Amino acid sequence: MELTKMPIPSLPTDSENLEAYATINGLRILKSIDNTSQWGKLKHISISKEDRYPSWDEILEIKEKLFGDVDCMMVMPKKKNYVNIHSFCFHIWETPESWNLR
Repeated sequence: MELTKMPIPSLPTDSENLEAYATINGLRILKSIDNTSQWGKLKHISISKEDRYPSWDEILEIKEKLFGDVDCMMVMPKKKNYVNIHSFCFHIWETPESWNLR
């Protein structure tokens, strides 16, 4: 799957190093470094598609392309902490080093 760099959308975020990508099959990807209050700076990607959720294979391929072979996580937060601008979107974060999973 080839990633094409896109203009960075205007979003309400304080993330660093924001990059935007698209694929020929309609996936949209945002890559950033998020400064989390509990774990410090973590790499983050959001993956969305206009009409459906991205498949597991699509998520895995994009994660490998943008992060490489490292431990990552998908979080399912409490409803009060849920933030999503897009209806069909998943978020992936680099696993904090302090968890000693690397």
